[in-house]
Amino acid sequence: MGVLNLSDRKAALRQKHMNNRIFMTPQKKSDSDSNIFKKIISLDCFIKSKVILTYVSTELEVDTKKIIEYSIKVGKKVAVPVSIAKNLTLDFYFINSVNRLRVGNFSILEPDAKTSEFCDVSRLQNLLCVVPGMVFDLNGYRIGYGKGYYDRFLKKYSCSTLGLCYEFDLLKSVPKGQNDVPVDLVLTEKQIVKSMKG
Repeated sequence: MGVLNLSDRKAALRQKHMNNRIFMTPQKKSDSDSNIFKKIISLDCFIKSKVILTYVSTELEVDTKKIIEYSIKVGKKVAVPVSIAKNLTLDFYFINSVNRLRVGNFSILEPDAKTSEFCDVSRLQNLLCVVPGMVFDLNGYRIGYGKGYYDRFLKKYSCSTLGLCYEFDLLKSVPKGQNDVPVDLVLTEKQIVKSMKG
């Protein structure tokens, strides 16, 4: 058997950690999500941010819905992405509640681009972007879902970035390519890791 290429190595790790998440007990997930939430709202970059860019979590991801609700409650603006499949890019739209979202690409909740206010990221400051990932490492690199949407977005725009995962998803190092963009901070239920990027 030959050496796996970068894509295959990422896919193997993605599947392994997806399985780990599937077998988390509901109580373990709930406790871990709660600990991560408490860490997030105490972060300086969160407190100072005026706009939160964040995905809406699925059942296998760290819960971001509570982050969204809390951010809106304390007066921050929250924008959620719509994935543009034809060019693999993201457009963000402001939301006032997770209850008005609809199922979009990849069965992920998204705003309705026709009825929601567009978030022009290039014109805003004090942004914090919460970046999805299945696996993160100590340098802020991640293994996402293989499409590269967020790497393209993060190469184009400058903002503070935060990755969320469970402790068993945090590795010393993950396979990475030239187009991969690391995040500034990674949070698990047990620790906050400042990346060594740059």
